[in-house]
Amino acid sequence: MRYLVTGATGLVGSHVVERLVARGDAVRAIARRPEDLEQMRRRGVDARPADLAAAGDLGALVDGVDVIVHCAGVVQMEGRPRDLWTVNVEATERLLAASARSGLRRFVHLSSVAVYGASRAPIGEDAPKQPPGAYGKSKWAAEQALWRYQAEGRVPGVALRPCAIYGGHDRHAWPILSRLARRRLVPLPSGGRRLLDLVHVSDVVDAVLAAAAEPAAVGHAYNVTDGESHSYRDILVAYERVAGRRPVIIPIPAALLRLAGRIGGWQRVRALGFDLHYAIEAARRDLGYRPRVGLQDGLRRTLESASGADV
Repeated sequence: MRYLVTGATGLVGSHVVERLVARGDAVRAIARRPEDLEQMRRRGVDARPADLAAAGDLGALVDGVDVIVHCAGVVQMEGRPRDLWTVNVEATERLLAASARSGLRRFVHLSSVAVYGASRAPIGEDAPKQPPGAYGKSKWAAEQALWRYQAEGRVPGVALRPCAIYGGHDRHAWPILSRLARRRLVPLPSGGRRLLDLVHVSDVVDAVLAAAAEPAAVGHAYNVTDGESHSYRDILVAYERVAGRRPVIIPIPAALLRLAGRIGGWQRVRALGFDLHYAIEAARRDLGYRPRVGLQDGLRRTLESASGADV
């Protein structure tokens, strides 16, 4: 199989490329920095300079490819609303348009649980799509573009909706957790008993490869988590076991937090007052998805990777 991986220097994309190369698949990837291109080429990757958000024909990029794994995107912590829309939505639409002309077998799109917003947990794939912020809205708009092409029979698409991803090469979730754990005091609603789903990047790659291969996956979206149910307190306790540090949690009323979020528009702050826990029965059934990395093991691997150890 011949794969094109976008976002190949990011957290998920880099691990997808590593796994595909290791098992002997032909891999094409895109990057903007010359040093990234050269590094991938040394590993046998057909690395090409490209910017999906820029104008231009993407036909040559997708030509001859069987599967596209679309990981490229601006995440919530990085971009302004306009940047989020340009990269997450418009670039996805341009890639879909090029894919529709190429005879593609599968388009695996990395979406996010941010498309849901606040719903009753555990949140399933059919829950209302009510993203409260620019990031979630951009991911849902990109998905809607995928479903239009899918419905028209132009692109056989699958969407994966991972929760917070962490692991080696992580520039977002792990630094936030590390900074939080280094504090002496951390105020959390309900004493940190609210649920927060996490998933190690290696499990996300498992889901990606299954979504690329399983016939039943076409036309569907799947939540991706580690299959566990853990609270903020559980996460900090697990971090203490691998890193030897944990702050004192100061309980605050959840209602006060939600009020502060409504007044200040702080979507990430408001989210601390909800259970962000997602059902993965559909992925287990259709993809054969079986998460292999639990919280404790995942945090240990990530800490070792961040320290430069071989994991």
